[in-house]
Amino acid sequence: MPQLSYPTDTTNAFAGMLADNERNSDILSRQSEDAVAHPHGVAVVVGTDPERQVLLPTGAANLLGVVVHSHAAEVGSDDLNLVNLNDTINVLHEGRIFVELETGSPSVVAMTTGVFVRVANAGAGEGIGRFRGDVDGGDALTVTGARWITSGAAGDVVVLEIDKGATIA
Repeated sequence: MPQLSYPTDTTNAFAGMLADNERNSDILSRQSEDAVAHPHGVAVVVGTDPERQVLLPTGAANLLGVVVHSHAAEVGSDDLNLVNLNDTINVLHEGRIFVELETGSPSVVAMTTGVFVRVANAGAGEGIGRFRGDVDGGDALTVTGARWITSGAAGDVVVLEIDKGATIA
């Protein structure tokens, strides 16, 4: 489908965009094992075949990384760029990437705020694998080996840095 409209304002960043070139050379290519398309900028964990597949997190696990944006993905009717089923997913395994905070996230996340990822009960403005600044009643778990580089409020796009060996607990 051709693009028929163009925004007059452009954003500085979007979910899944690499934040810098400092340590972003560790990008893995995988296939989704989930039966749903993956948004860019969400957490994924190792799938059944650790060298080929990824899953959205549903509990404690080793964090494989964050889905990297690709302009090859078509924009859906909800304005989300989704990685379609059976398409290759690029995953940032170590480095800095922009992620969008859930709209229900606490008012502000900062460099001193913990990093949490949703693993259950996604409502409006939320999603499995999306990042936030609290546990949301146990529906989100702590990510160790990750930190906020910039601060922001619910719905903002902020920079997240992840290390190899990061875990969701």
